[in-house]
Amino acid sequence: MASKATAVDIGSHSAKVLVAQVGKHGVSVLRFAGLPAAEGGVSLDQAGIPLKDSTCGLAGRDMTLRYSQVPPTPDWQLRNLMDLEIQDLSQQSGGALSADYNLLPIEDESGSDTVLLALAKDDALQRLQEDVAGGGGAVSAFVPNCTALYNAYLKCGPVDADAVVALVNIGHETIDLAIVRGTDLLFARNLTSGCKVLDDAISSNFNVSSRKAEVLKKDLLDLDPASRGSYQSGHSEKVTMAASSAATSIPAAINSSLSFCKAQTKISDLRLDKVLVCGGGARLRGLRGLLRENLRCPVELFDPFANADLSALPPDDAEQLDQMRCEAVVALGLAVGRLDDTLYSLEILPEAVRKRQRFQQRTIFNILAGLVVGGVLALQAQHNQESSAERQRYSAGMRRMVSSVNRTHEEASSLIEQNKIDRALVQNMRQRALPLHGVLRVQRAVTRHLQPQLWVEKLEVGAKRGRPGAEAMPTVTVEVAAKELNGVDPSRVIVEFYERFRSDPLIKDQLVVDMKDRPSPDSAKRVVFTVELEAPAPSEEESN
Repeated sequence: MASKATAVDIGSHSAKVLVAQVGKHGVSVLRFAGLPAAEGGVSLDQAGIPLKDSTCGLAGRDMTLRYSQVPPTPDWQLRNLMDLEIQDLSQQSGGALSADYNLLPIEDESGSDTVLLALAKDDALQRLQEDVAGGGGAVSAFVPNCTALYNAYLKCGPVDADAVVALVNIGHETIDLAIVRGTDLLFARNLTSGCKVLDDAISSNFNVSSRKAEVLKKDLLDLDPASRGSYQSGHSEKVTMAASSAATSIPAAINSSLSFCKAQTKISDLRLDKVLVCGGGARLRGLRGLLRENLRCPVELFDPFANADLSALPPDDAEQLDQMRCEAVVALGLAVGRLDDTLYSLEILPEAVRKRQRFQQRTIFNILAGLVVGGVLALQAQHNQESSAERQRYSAGMRRMVSSVNRTHEEASSLIEQNKIDRALVQNMRQRALPLHGVLRVQRAVTRHLQPQLWVEKLEVGAKRGRPGAEAMPTVTVEVAAKELNGVDPSRVIVEFYERFRSDPLIKDQLVVDMKDRPSPDSAKRVVFTVELEAPAPSEEESN
């Protein structure tokens, strides 16, 4: 958003130049100049105001407004649709066109969006640019006068939130109109008829020049219906009667615009609550009364300068603005539209400005993007090289580590296999040594506890079958006989021997089957018992 804006409104009778800025206390007008338009055009250099990057108003035949109904679409798709329509209209007009568009803030029952499209012929824009360039300036954008009226109304009011208001700028050859409901723009229109129709009617009736007719209009015309039958003079009555028929075209234009607005917005019961008029035509005696009678609503002067800060104006500028407050409304709207981004934007850009913006927004961006991409690619390449070297170093280290781990794994696997073989060999040797070792332990235990009354008749090594598939368990069968000696009972001697044998440290870990009697061919008592030889559990070192 610009801090200061310069607006230029070139009309058929005068050119208005206004400089404004927006501060904490609202809109402040810094400079103003009103310049008369001569036959050869207007000399803006007489304003003494810098015209760099100024906003220029468009009205009349210099511009066309069109409305389009489009379904809700993304911005890029809407831009493509509008570009196609502009190209089609350019071909139909037979000349190059510049255009801009914006959505209207109105809701359609069908859900469609309403697009306001402003078009202007490039030769008309070129003519206005030459006028501004003659004053040492340049145009940065062209804005329709009707939307400038709307922006002046929004920024400087007064705005009635519920009222339907017609803003009408009546010029000599044009009428700019905007219909607003609250703060929403419903309809905008520019007409190629203005107060000149009154001059033409007076000139035709009195057979005078256009200049003389305009003097008669200003001095004698009274369009107020209340003045009928009580005119100031007979000349005033004649001039009024000559122009009264043509004067009805002004309220008729407003009424027709209201009808178009109803059709466009599909609001059938739309009625005007107020009409605010400005422009040179608003000064005509009795015009507001004529509009009030035909439109059946209040009609007032539109004076947004009442809500603007004029204290910064030089005295000469303030005096001139006081004389042209009605004519300067459009210029104020052009300026505030550039100062406030929240206002309605509809700006037709000259070709030079479009090229400059295209260069700034696309070409420079593409160049900078290319440089950034090139820099990023260079940094990426350097990073990739460093990463590649780091990955190669890491890969070499990992290969060495994997090789070392594989060697360790192979050595460990070889040791495990050898350990399995050794353990199997040890187990086999243990199983083979078990019977002999068991027999020796049984012999030692028997010898240790054998009393004089006892003798061993048989000691036999055998095997006991267990579960299917399991290895046979070695056993030692001992057959003992006893005979009475020195009056000692052999049965008691056998029992004592059996108990001592079972509790002997050499036998305590073995399972000793219960003792059984054996048939005896003589007087000696014989018994037999079996010792099951179990291999001792492997030690922790053997398990590992």
